[in-house]
Amino acid sequence: MSLKTFDFSRDVASLVSSVNEVIAISGSIFLANTSANVKFFSNIASASNTQDLGGYWETVYDASPTSSLSTALFDVTYGYATGSAYNVSVTVSSSQTEKVKVYRQLAKLLLGDPDLTFTVASAARPECFFVMFKRNIHKDEIKKGSVAVVLNSATPAQYSASDDGASSAFQQSLGGDYAPLKYNGTGSEVGQVWYNAGVVVLPANLAWGAIPVWSGTKTLVQEQSSGSINNLVDGFRSHVERVDLHNQTNLHSTVYFCRAFNAEFNYSSNPTFVDDNQRIRVTSGSNILQTRTYITKVGLYDASDNLLAVGSLNKPVTKSPDTEAIVRLRLDF
Repeated sequence: MSLKTFDFSRDVASLVSSVNEVIAISGSIFLANTSANVKFFSNIASASNTQDLGGYWETVYDASPTSSLSTALFDVTYGYATGSAYNVSVTVSSSQTEKVKVYRQLAKLLLGDPDLTFTVASAARPECFFVMFKRNIHKDEIKKGSVAVVLNSATPAQYSASDDGASSAFQQSLGGDYAPLKYNGTGSEVGQVWYNAGVVVLPANLAWGAIPVWSGTKTLVQEQSSGSINNLVDGFRSHVERVDLHNQTNLHSTVYFCRAFNAEFNYSSNPTFVDDNQRIRVTSGSNILQTRTYITKVGLYDASDNLLAVGSLNKPVTKSPDTEAIVRLRLDF
């Protein structure tokens, strides 16, 4: 058996390629007051007060959450910073503590500090809705420049916000790459997309205008002040028409160039390579006197000569002293 050591400066290369899927979320998921495909997480007050505080978030499925065939698509929640004008004690059901905790958690995840505030359109935005796509939806990350969210509000009644141009204009933070969502792709900023985390941030006062009714009979301002997170999220789902994006799976590959030069790999240690008279069988009884072999497989070994991987060629490759061969072996992970 012949072994050859790689020259890592020229025989080994690393590369990254991507695979994308189109994801379109619309339909009954965003119907007003629907709960058929929504899973609620109740937060019950302690001690003698057993009032339902509305939970911290809602999970949206493509079918009933109780069905074994349903798939979780994304989580939706709302939060405000400690410096928000709405961060005043109103009622127990206002979920004041929960809203602050949600905002601080997302600030920690994306901004790197729970005390920081999201900045959109060059201003601090202490009140935000957060859409967190599940890993099975956004994969390794969301593809830059592929996100479009169709919203409805009082003015205009319906509009699209997208991240057009983000593939070359994104920014980087501790939470990964992000870019603004802009009105019709080129207008004013109304939100942000955090690609690696799979999170869309929509400040309440930018994404929606003065909507007469947000949830039930209350306005968005009233719900932010005294409503539960569930009420705010229910209103959110009724004021979003559609979400489109491309997910992205990053394939990390190592390519090994297995080079067989003219003077290499022309003989075999297999006993059948020679006949009883120790003559090479491929030249015995033939007018071709030059030795030759046929490459069918390539093995990768570690420093201790342990076989790690085997690559098979689709057809044998002839090797002789007057030929050279390069086999390109690629490992994806």
